[in-house]
Amino acid sequence: MLGIFFYCVGIMYTPGPVNILSLNRGLQSRFSAHIPFCMGVGTALFFWFALIGYTGSAVINDGVMPVISALGCGFILYLAYKIMFSDVGNLLDEKKGSPLKFRDGLLMQLLNPKSFLAVLPVTAVQFPAAGIEGIQITTWSIGLGMLGLGAPLAYAFAGTKVSRYIENPRYLKWFNYLMGGALIFAALDMACSHVYPALL
Repeated sequence: MLGIFFYCVGIMYTPGPVNILSLNRGLQSRFSAHIPFCMGVGTALFFWFALIGYTGSAVINDGVMPVISALGCGFILYLAYKIMFSDVGNLLDEKKGSPLKFRDGLLMQLLNPKSFLAVLPVTAVQFPAAGIEGIQITTWSIGLGMLGLGAPLAYAFAGTKVSRYIENPRYLKWFNYLMGGALIFAALDMACSHVYPALL
């Protein structure tokens, strides 16, 4: 069972669209303002662990994945646009960056193919191997959803620590471009891996 935990930590806490966005938001807003977004991420992970844990990988078949991935790419590109062209103003002094909502975290993680990299091996291989079934699937899904909630929280916390060293709003604007560019790269990588092959 420790294998499940270590696998999920490894996959959830590496940089990805959700964690990159959380780092940016931690830099621009109060840490507490980011909690609803992180709760949305955790809820989405709970949903996928429970759904696939109970119904099996047949729910997410080869025909559905490209559609979910394409929607995810679009949503990530939209968020990248919002970051790159946001008005930083006196953000560094007031820490009033527009917070992301629960809905944003829920949608982004529901449409994030990285979720399936975490969920499918656990539910299809590790749950059965560990004898996890019935109500235990729900219990594990809650725990792993909470583990997933911690990843964007950790990145947001890191962002709040970095923000104290940035005093010029111009630097924050360039940081926004960098983070937006990273999200665009993540969306393009997602499209090349999960959407483009389905079109061939």
